[in-house]
Amino acid sequence: MRILSCLVPLAVVALSVLSACSKKADVKSQVAELEEAFQAPAPATASQPEKGVLSQGLPADANAYVNLALSAVRTNDYAGGVIALQAVQRMPGITANQLMAVERAKEAMTSDLVARAARGDAKAKAELAVIEKTRSQ
Repeated sequence: MRILSCLVPLAVVALSVLSACSKKADVKSQVAELEEAFQAPAPATASQPEKGVLSQGLPADANAYVNLALSAVRTNDYAGGVIALQAVQRMPGITANQLMAVERAKEAMTSDLVARAARGDAKAKAELAVIEKTRSQ
């Protein structure tokens, strides 16, 4: 079971790298698509950011997490952006279009990190380790 839990994240990274080679989507265009997907009004069932709070002190609203991810990307904190978007994917009330935008943005950020890490960027390697840690929890 432990081996399987290690193989799944590696497979995700490998798929991200392979998909990056085929379409080479850049982070900026995917983030713009993400912003566009979440500009529409939130579903009526979604709680307001100031009302719902998760156990880690983070807002329970998907739009709040997307805004957190966008802020992280603006400061080149791709690990923070990916982690915020992972939380969005588990939330109820997200449309298929929004889920696709979230996944594409995550893939673009992860692919960028993998490419930078392959070139020896220590910060990118550290950010990938942080993302990996959240996936194994």
